[in-house]
Amino acid sequence: MTLGAYLRMVLTQDPGVAALAADRVYSEVLPQAPTPPAVVFDVVSADEDISLSGPTGVRRVSVVVDSWARKRADATALGLAVRRVLAGHSGAAGGLEVQAAFLVSERWAYDAEVDLYRTTQDFEVWTSGEEAP
Repeated sequence: MTLGAYLRMVLTQDPGVAALAADRVYSEVLPQAPTPPAVVFDVVSADEDISLSGPTGVRRVSVVVDSWARKRADATALGLAVRRVLAGHSGAAGGLEVQAAFLVSERWAYDAEVDLYRTTQDFEVWTSGEEAP
């Protein structure tokens, strides 16, 4: 399982996120003419963990999560729901193990192009195991 598939599974199965965004959890791009609120996540980089003995089998992955809504309060509420799910999360599925996820930073903005507010969160996710397409 890919980390992207895993994240979508975890976010859509969470009652708090689902109550606000239903199944509107997307990878990389907010769809054209979106129905907010919605969540978009992007796996932006990954580094292999290396010890003096060589690769440890653990990867540190940077993930950006945007929670979009028509009102700032709704984007904030969805961002809080995402934070409750992912900050401190660990679990496994499909041969992929998420050892830990940490919230690194958080910010808020308005995007005039799509006329939506968003809460952006940067997570550091430590994974191991098989990551298959």
